[in-house]
Amino acid sequence: MSRFWDNMMEIATVGENPDGSINRLGGRTLEYEQGVAVARRQMERAGLKTELDPIHNLIGSLPGSDPTARTIMIGSHLDTVMEGGKFDGVLGVSGGIEVANRLKEEGRRLRHSLQIWGFNLEEASSLGGTFGSRAIAGFINTSIPQFDERLAHYGWDRQTIQDCRRDLSKCACYLEYHIEQGDKLDNNKIDIGVVSGIVSVVRYDVTAKGMSNHAGTTMMSNRRDALVGMSKLIVRSTELAKEIDDSLVFTVGKLDVMPGQENVIPCQADATFEMRHMDREKTDELFRRIQEYAAQIPDCEFSFRNTVEKYSTPCDPELIRIIGDVCAQAGVSHIVMSSGAGHDANAIAHDGVPIGMIFVPSVGGKSHCGSEWTDPYHCDLGVDILYRCVLTLDELLD
Repeated sequence: MSRFWDNMMEIATVGENPDGSINRLGGRTLEYEQGVAVARRQMERAGLKTELDPIHNLIGSLPGSDPTARTIMIGSHLDTVMEGGKFDGVLGVSGGIEVANRLKEEGRRLRHSLQIWGFNLEEASSLGGTFGSRAIAGFINTSIPQFDERLAHYGWDRQTIQDCRRDLSKCACYLEYHIEQGDKLDNNKIDIGVVSGIVSVVRYDVTAKGMSNHAGTTMMSNRRDALVGMSKLIVRSTELAKEIDDSLVFTVGKLDVMPGQENVIPCQADATFEMRHMDREKTDELFRRIQEYAAQIPDCEFSFRNTVEKYSTPCDPELIRIIGDVCAQAGVSHIVMSSGAGHDANAIAHDGVPIGMIFVPSVGGKSHCGSEWTDPYHCDLGVDILYRCVLTLDELLD
């Protein structure tokens, strides 16, 4: 295997379970800190000066030859979901380290300074996803319920978050190398995805209220079953998403029922409705039609509370062009495509930094699971495209 693969696997296997899945949860877990330590040693061997910010985002810096030139950032995350895979996030951090290794190996010095970021808490948590990158971009919503208590769970406070804030005005661009986490590239036998943008993520907490009663003595015609009503809404919402647009996705991944007893009709069902699309009008239309259908369901009454509203983030058109040109010059098959998953690039873009993303195939479209896999060939191919892009940008950027 290549140096890149070996280095990546050294980080990726930290927190490995017997079944091959990974538990390297973000925050202040032992496994996360072990992963940071491995990545930090690799950065320093590659010639990078390293530091940890107050919430343990890892930063590796390589000064350029021109002190007036802006910085090229490469980043992704070091944490995983529970029982996650080896490639999500780590591929991008390791890719940045490999760029530094190649520069060192070839005796090159960029005109621009280079920064490699390994972010903490990119995956969903009580503080929301992409927390580490949002902290450096000043994109933290402190008005969420129990915000201070949620911070305290990790041993942090508001001052800690404020101290993470970075001035990104001197950042020329941000690149993120990542697995697709879907099946488009793999199904179509395409090597590289040039990302056009990151889709919207909109979530609602939905509550259905009915009436509890005895499961044996209450006839079907007299029931107000909250779970039955919620089930009807979930099924119809899934159908509506398909009707509106074939790239609009709708998911219910969380459902709670009260009182939760086998012999009691549910009086309440709480679910999280999530919808994703590049076009805000599509998610708005889906929500409107969900509300309309909910009003027709006789079993219960519904209420909706918006909890997440991250609207789509386009990648920089010039970076899209450059990544595509690099692929074409290398003779690598590629397509321009949107990302259905959220990424740290989203947070960085909100601070005005141009972003570009490079995808490589996920075999079978699998991600966030132990069977997540990207072939070594594509891992090496993608990091080569990343390296070529950095060299090109070093010449083209001011």
